[in-house]
Amino acid sequence: MHTDTDLLLLTPGPLSTTESVKRAMLRDISTWDPEYLALSESVRSRLVELAVAEESARMDHTAVLMQGSGTFA
Repeated sequence: MHTDTDLLLLTPGPLSTTESVKRAMLRDISTWDPEYLALSESVRSRLVELAVAEESARMDHTAVLMQGSGTFA
């Protein structure tokens, strides 16, 4: 029989994940939570700002966030 101490979870991140990241991972946030939605929209908007030089053209573009492991790409 396995106990919690017998099992190792090797994801997410490298073994050198900081204590602050580990603490942040203790809180579950749904993709429908307002906090998550605001953060996601902020990241998407900033990516478009980086990719599209003309401010007037930014309304014609969007960024789609994709998740996956480091080997996903």
